[in-house]
Amino acid sequence: MNRRLAILLASAGLFGASVALTAPEVGDTPPSYLGKDQFGERIRLKELRGKVVIVTFWATWCVPCRKEMPVLETLQQHAGRERVHVIGVNIEGRRTFSMMKRRLKDYTMSLVHDPEGRLANRFGVNGIPHMVMIKKDGTIASVKRGYSEAMVPKVIDEVNALMRSEHRTDPAAQIDQDAAQEPS
Repeated sequence: MNRRLAILLASAGLFGASVALTAPEVGDTPPSYLGKDQFGERIRLKELRGKVVIVTFWATWCVPCRKEMPVLETLQQHAGRERVHVIGVNIEGRRTFSMMKRRLKDYTMSLVHDPEGRLANRFGVNGIPHMVMIKKDGTIASVKRGYSEAMVPKVIDEVNALMRSEHRTDPAAQIDQDAAQEPS
């Protein structure tokens, strides 16, 4: 991220005061501590090894993000927590996040709050939506920046491939693409 853009984002209060020097990329191990979820439980990626993890940064004012959330929740429900862990990191203020927690109270995916942008900064987020897919071994498999609704089937295919890697799975246990596109 160039310094001018970083200063602009920091002054706008979107991503905190510090600038990410290097964003984790494919093959890297991402920062482990993600904060606390909507139930106050700490989320550490190192404790999720053996599962496919999807970390997505979002905000309510981001139209693609709002469309993505029900899809990711459906993915979480169909795959199950024992195989996939979806984490939605909201970058907005406390009041908006509190409202969203109430609205999404039935969601099984984890919701994390990052109002100062510290976590977003550590992940090199400079725009949303921003998704990081993490393999079972804890390394980054894919980073998607600014993707669209049309990419959902490809994301589902990637998650299925990640779940199959290192452990053979029953094809019937894979996520149904049609079901994952339905809002919950």
